[in-house]
Amino acid sequence: MIASVLTIAKGGSGIVRTEDKTVFLPGVITGETVEFTIAGRLRSAWQGKLLRVLEPSPQRVEPRCPHYPECGGCNLQHMSYGEQLRCKTEILLGNLKMIAGVVPGAVPAAMASPPWRYRSKGEFQIRAGVAGFFARESHRLVAINGCLLLPEALESFFLAQRPRAGGMEKGQMQILSNGCDIAARLEAADGGETWLSDERAVRFTVGSYAYRFAPDNFIQANLFQLLPMLGLLERALEREAPATAVDLFCGGGFLTLPLAARCRDVLAMESDPGNITALRANLELNRATNVRIAAADVLHSDLPAADLFVVDPPRGGLSSRLIAALAGSGAGTIIYFSCDSATFARDLRLFLSRGFKLDELKLIDNFPQSDHFEIFSVLKKRRSQ
Repeated sequence: MIASVLTIAKGGSGIVRTEDKTVFLPGVITGETVEFTIAGRLRSAWQGKLLRVLEPSPQRVEPRCPHYPECGGCNLQHMSYGEQLRCKTEILLGNLKMIAGVVPGAVPAAMASPPWRYRSKGEFQIRAGVAGFFARESHRLVAINGCLLLPEALESFFLAQRPRAGGMEKGQMQILSNGCDIAARLEAADGGETWLSDERAVRFTVGSYAYRFAPDNFIQANLFQLLPMLGLLERALEREAPATAVDLFCGGGFLTLPLAARCRDVLAMESDPGNITALRANLELNRATNVRIAAADVLHSDLPAADLFVVDPPRGGLSSRLIAALAGSGAGTIIYFSCDSATFARDLRLFLSRGFKLDELKLIDNFPQSDHFEIFSVLKKRRSQ
């Protein structure tokens, strides 16, 4: 079959149409004419297999990584970086329109990143003594000899430590780096743990803040976007000047510290014990004494009154219960960081129905070479007429 690629969907595949099917086709670019075959159905959608690119896009480039054809870590390496940003913006705008019924007055600004060597963490799967990443849409392991998304220090450490996985049937190697220093551990499927580095945490200096994170703590994926992300939050805080704030899904305190520097009182809520340990240490490291910590499942917790809430949830987004609680908290502003445009649009629709408006929106490209990205938004309570 031959067709033109209509657009790129969330997930990185292109959409093509036959007489009776909409088909998702990986490895293509909008506007290309391609030859393909139907490969079957996956999660109720028709999947295609690319046979040939008959009329390539001028934005098509040769993938730099030899593992790209099968590794599941990247899915956009065949596109120029500018085309990747264009596609991500289009995906965001499409989900906002289809799910939230929102058409922004202006195209959201995209915060670009250096496209290689940006990742703060590598998580390598181990199966039968081999370490690597899973293939696309499967749990089949792809043994790798390097990864261009990783800082060179992290990549070199992995290659040197790879033989340590040789006697392990199933497990994971977690390596965290600030671009120079390393903390790494080997975890077996039965819970056994071996540290591969002398240090068990890595120090990150971001602006005027210092952090220490362990490999199993949550930290934003892109080393180059840490300071710009804090800048977005700090500029919003300067405008809003809240006296009280709540940081939901706070992790190890990446966003908590700038809140503590600009608010009288801050409540930080987190459920993961390891992240809470890192949070306490980071508050002490920065002498932040105006932060209370609540160890709680944020999705099912009651919320206090506050001037401002910051939310940075996992990919599944918020719950309708939490959105109702946020809307009823009396807060005039909610700053929402999201790593999934579909769940963000779903949640935005509920916030709009409860009297909020979308006041600011930016796309943060935390994940070059893949279709994933981060969203920064400011939601403001509408004033009663």
